[in-house]
Amino acid sequence: MSTLFIYAVESSICLALLWVFYLLFLRNDTLHARNRWFLIASMIFSAVAPLLEINIDLAGPVMPPGGVASLLLPETVVTQASTGGHTLSLIELLSLFYLAGLIISTAVMISFPVWLGRLFFSGNRVGSVIRVPSSDLLCFSAFGFVFISSSVPDDRAQRMISHEMKHIRLGHHRDLLLTGFITVLQWFNPAAYLVCRSLKALHEYEADSRCLTDGEDISSYQALLLSSVFSSPVTLFSNSFSKYSLLKNRFTMMTKKRTGGLASLKMAVALPVAIMLLFVFSCKDRSGAKTEAAPAVTEIEAPAEVFTVVEEMPLFQDDTTHHAFMNWVMSNIKYPEEAAKQGIQGRVMVQFIVDEQGNVTEPTVVQGADPLLDQAALDLIAKSPQWTPGRQRDVPVKVSMTIPINFALN
Repeated sequence: MSTLFIYAVESSICLALLWVFYLLFLRNDTLHARNRWFLIASMIFSAVAPLLEINIDLAGPVMPPGGVASLLLPETVVTQASTGGHTLSLIELLSLFYLAGLIISTAVMISFPVWLGRLFFSGNRVGSVIRVPSSDLLCFSAFGFVFISSSVPDDRAQRMISHEMKHIRLGHHRDLLLTGFITVLQWFNPAAYLVCRSLKALHEYEADSRCLTDGEDISSYQALLLSSVFSSPVTLFSNSFSKYSLLKNRFTMMTKKRTGGLASLKMAVALPVAIMLLFVFSCKDRSGAKTEAAPAVTEIEAPAEVFTVVEEMPLFQDDTTHHAFMNWVMSNIKYPEEAAKQGIQGRVMVQFIVDEQGNVTEPTVVQGADPLLDQAALDLIAKSPQWTPGRQRDVPVKVSMTIPINFALN
């Protein structure tokens, strides 16, 4: 579950940055088809990029060996009640919270197709048009069908159906299926909802443009939109004929001067953004570690040198996520009784060295909270079982590491 949460966060960052690019450079252009495909490509890219693994050779060290810096392990939270047992780490707690949101957003998403199915079977279907027996004024398209109230007069209904059929012929309902998947996966990401809203606006601009091209008088068409602000459902999967919040922008786009084809050259600016995102989330050095987490060190110092980052980092019980070490800490640490009585709590940063044999040596408090808590953390790290030592060019070396231990009273 932690892997899914991390993937969702990385995917969300990709989508947010690409939407900001759209907002700054593309949104005001009248090249609606180009803008639509950019947003679709952004969603696909954000979903795929964190899954890719691109091996590269890094030229030179990103972090120098030795010095004060060291690899920072995930924080371990220790409470009085959890002493001697296992407590969920921060990443595990966030993953559970993400899972709960994922379940809720999935349930909300499923509720619309269920409601839509009832309309489908209760209405009178003619081809792709469903006339719904309802006194409420509804007109929207979803999943390749047009839903319109039987109470809408025929003369107006035909023009509205024509508009909604433009959505279907342009494949807008397929765009919304992709948007729905991304929004559910990234339910916590505001950019996902902003992309959805932007894409729906582009759908309306495209459909309006096609209607005007097919002979609709612009004044009469705008009057129809104004008089038909329905209470249609606002969901991930539907395009509503007339939505009040979009009317002003739709009227503006109908009369705006067409953007020239050279404006598409702005898309070239998006390429460095995509390359940067690929490098951050997809590129790995040949040691298999992500580039930002474990950069390669190309020069080997004397054996006594303490490294901060090497080609093969030390591992506790062969666990690359470091969760095994966190679990060991939680199972063995003792919350000092005197500290608990005095209400003392705080965060202790302990730095230690994993030597060439995998032994944990020289534990040192680099950021203390209280002498009682500091000593408890030091005593625990000094008892750590043996690690698999770090290696640089197949030579075992000393590597400095740091673990934050957060002592918190219930």
